[in-house]
Amino acid sequence: QETVLASLELARVFLRLDQPNAALEVYAKAADIFPVDVTIIVGQARTCDALNDATKAVQHYKRALSIDATHVESLACLAAHHFYTDQPELAL
Repeated sequence: QETVLASLELARVFLRLDQPNAALEVYAKAADIFPVDVTIIVGQARTCDALNDATKAVQHYKRALSIDATHVESLACLAAHHFYTDQPELAL
């Protein structure tokens, strides 16, 4: 039986083994099973950020914020993204 914690730990193992694409697959499968779990969505976003895929990372951060509007990490990462893409007015 899948659990959120088991999925997060498995993805973390893949990240430690330097296999971010495998970690993204684990996150995607977990997100299908637990669609409103913010930690899984933010894990996807972090991994996309590490792979320099800012577009997907921003989508995941926005999805996390649509579930939990007070998620500080998502807010900060979106603000930093907008600030560094010459959109400082959106960062505020």
